[in-house]
Amino acid sequence: MKPLGRSRLAKGQVWKTRFARIEVVGLGDTLIHYRVTRQFGRRQVSAQLSGIEAMENYLKTNEARLVKGASKN
Repeated sequence: MKPLGRSRLAKGQVWKTRFARIEVVGLGDTLIHYRVTRQFGRRQVSAQLSGIEAMENYLKTNEARLVKGASKN
C-alpha cells in the first residue's frame, strides 16, 4: 500500500483510512465523484461529490493508503 504523496487520484482507485474505504468513481477538472463504505463487511455505501483538493487533503490527514490502483479504462 502506498501513501497518498506518491500517487495522484485516478478513477478506479480504492483508498483505505482507519474509518472507511473510499472508491474513486470519476474525476473532473476540479471535482471528484467517490463512494464511501464506512463499516467494513456491511453494504452501507454513500456516494459523494467534492473538490479534488479537499479529497487529497482528507486522505493525507487521515493517513489513507492506496489498496487498489487506477483502472486502465
